[in-house]
Amino acid sequence: MASMARPIRNYLPGLLVLAGGLYTVYYYYMYWIRVYGALCIPGYGDPIKVEVTRGIWIRLDAILFPTVFGVILALLGVMLIWKKKFGAAVVALVLSATVINWPAFFLIAGGALLGLVFWRKTLLPTIDLPDETMEWIDAVAGLSVLKSFRRLPSGRLAYSFRNEGGEHVVIKETESPEAAEREAQALSATTDRDLPAPKAIATDGPFLLMTQLDGFPFLQPLDFEAWIEEIAGILSTTHQARMPDRQAHPRPAEPVIPGWAFDRANWERAARIFREETADAAPVMIHGDFEPANVLFRDGRATGLTGWGHAGCGPAQLDVGRMRVALELIHGGNVADTFLGMYKNAAKNRGFTYCRYWDLLAVYGWLEQDPGSIASHWRRFGITTLSEDEVRRRLERFVKTLADKE
Repeated sequence: MASMARPIRNYLPGLLVLAGGLYTVYYYYMYWIRVYGALCIPGYGDPIKVEVTRGIWIRLDAILFPTVFGVILALLGVMLIWKKKFGAAVVALVLSATVINWPAFFLIAGGALLGLVFWRKTLLPTIDLPDETMEWIDAVAGLSVLKSFRRLPSGRLAYSFRNEGGEHVVIKETESPEAAEREAQALSATTDRDLPAPKAIATDGPFLLMTQLDGFPFLQPLDFEAWIEEIAGILSTTHQARMPDRQAHPRPAEPVIPGWAFDRANWERAARIFREETADAAPVMIHGDFEPANVLFRDGRATGLTGWGHAGCGPAQLDVGRMRVALELIHGGNVADTFLGMYKNAAKNRGFTYCRYWDLLAVYGWLEQDPGSIASHWRRFGITTLSEDEVRRRLERFVKTLADKE
């Protein structure tokens, strides 16, 4: 029964509107034929016929209006069959009064009314959250305004919305209940330290509810130096915060030679360097997933950081390295080097040092994801030229640069 109901809901309204529009055109065409045949005397070119025909055209001016709208409604019916739009059904209902014949009026009005009933949900955004999660949101954050839901660019479900009190909130799905709880704890630590991070509200299974920060990810700046300076500045602010008790969530710390590697000897050489040049650094408060998509901007200024699931206590070099690899992939080595220079300048009073060990460690961390996932992740933010093959090529080139560096 459900399989039969879907075609009816999808196509019946449009078919009825189309039928009404076509009937209107046919009705007035036949009306014109009947009037012309009744009033015109036989004989081609007869002066009396010409005069009578002119009178008929004057009379037919009155039916030109509904005929044109009949054509418009027929086209609207085709559109409703193709795309099920609540707004188009409203237009069809209004225009049904212009056809001035009862059969077409009932066909068009009936189809439009069915469209209003069947497609009323298109007035609201599609929200792919379980009903019980929506009930939990309303209970914890206040009654949500459904029309305010906006899907955020993320690999997992994430929505921003507004509650009836006007507060802006984000609901985010994480990998697991443990990951949601871990990020909520990290956000509590950032709140205590007055860092530019959301405030955790509650968790429910893998879902995390938190306040929404002002701004949005901005990955294609016109002024790269100003952009990089803002990114380095907000990272330096994070690293100066009081150290938390919890350790940062670890990423892979062992050399990886990816199966897609073209120059395996280069990756093997990098692995030897990584083992031989192991570095250490003093722990600070780190973000743990510091990359451009997690930095929010408003009017050219960095306003906050999102994605705190890996935050905790660890070397500042972990954040710097992860951002450097991301910038290398998105914008190239010059931008990555500029970022490192600006961060060093911001952290010069803290004895910050950096070596290629941290870049290689960051590369191995990024290889948690396959190149296709990395490319699609930034595609959501407008980086459309970074293909899977290009990610592989740039990673391999970066590793070779590090291995050749003295």
